[in-house]
Amino acid sequence: MITPLEDSLTAVHRFAFHPVFRVASLPFGVDPGNCRVELLGTRLTATFGPWTISTPLDNIEDAQVTGPYDWYKVIGPPHLSASDSGITFASNATSGVCIRFRDPVPGIEPFGWIKHPGLTVTVEDPARLVADLTDGERHLDDRARDERSVLEARTAAELRTLARDLGIAGTSSMKKADLIDRMLADDETTAALLDRELVD
Repeated sequence: MITPLEDSLTAVHRFAFHPVFRVASLPFGVDPGNCRVELLGTRLTATFGPWTISTPLDNIEDAQVTGPYDWYKVIGPPHLSASDSGITFASNATSGVCIRFRDPVPGIEPFGWIKHPGLTVTVEDPARLVADLTDGERHLDDRARDERSVLEARTAAELRTLARDLGIAGTSSMKKADLIDRMLADDETTAALLDRELVD
């Protein structure tokens, strides 16, 4: 379920295709209609024909505009960096965005054996994608502050009841501050339940 806070961050970035890159990519199932970078809620998803990389925004270490690139190293299907296994989704050799991940993510093959510490995408407006990713980091900070403030408005008894409803054990003797920390530190399933219960 996407909360209003999550829904507030939605952006789609299309790839900027050079005509030669467009022709070279077609045999691999890549064309402008199936290539995009999406920021939806708390996730980034980059699609390049049949290849997809998806990761939470809080897994992004940094992003910066890069380029130009050697065309023969990036044209056609996705390319792996020989030095660090970073992956490139390139539709031109002029400029793009290099996104570095805290934890490497799968993408080039379907089994997830190869993980990538970074992703380069050649979108139409690289500077705007970097700005949107920066906004995404602020969005996550705002969301965390909002969840904490809503929990802090509850009594300790209400928090214990909510914790019980969420299946969080061992909270009966916790102080209010410890209860809040425990609830906010729990896994993604609990975070989703908190969103449903606490965000209008």
